[in-house]
Amino acid sequence: MKKKTTWLLTLLLAGFTFGAQAQSQSQVEKDLNDFRAWMRQKSGMADSTIRAEWPTVKKEYKEKTYTLDQNTKKLSDSSRAEYATMKQRYQEWEERNETRKAVDLEGRELDRWELEMTGSAQINRIKPAGLRDAFVQALDYTRVNRRNWTLRDWDYAEFVIGELNTRKAEVLDRLNNGDKIKIAALQVEFATLKKGREAKDAYNNMREQR
Repeated sequence: MKKKTTWLLTLLLAGFTFGAQAQSQSQVEKDLNDFRAWMRQKSGMADSTIRAEWPTVKKEYKEKTYTLDQNTKKLSDSSRAEYATMKQRYQEWEERNETRKAVDLEGRELDRWELEMTGSAQINRIKPAGLRDAFVQALDYTRVNRRNWTLRDWDYAEFVIGELNTRKAEVLDRLNNGDKIKIAALQVEFATLKKGREAKDAYNNMREQR
């Protein structure tokens, strides 16, 4: 009788433990769903609105990821991978906005650069089918105008390319292989052109110091 009672207590304890784990798992998945919805909402907002609300966006991000960061082990493998991807996307997003803040890009001027370089002043809404053309236009614009650009101009151009890179990350799974390859080549080309400008400036500075 004593053995039977012990077995029943063990079974009940295991049941309670499983129930608590299931509840915890359910809550962390709910937190992930909430964070996913938040990311979608923010990515659908106009860039100008995001820039105006950036301090609030950063605060909300920290609040929504705090519990998730403490409980990532309770997520399924697929959910954990999705969470990591969303966090990486946010970090790229934050880097763009912090860069803009650091160089103090003016809103209307930035909108003009976005429109001229990509054909859209709302890069975060460019459809996957149109992203390749946006990159092509941006690099065509860079090739034609780069020799006359000041360092300030390069700040704007680099920020716009950063926005395109972020949009690519957001819709990567909806791009065909041909577009992925073409866009990757254009990304490398822009980086090469930017480094060429930096090398030229470094050379000119060295000559001036002689």
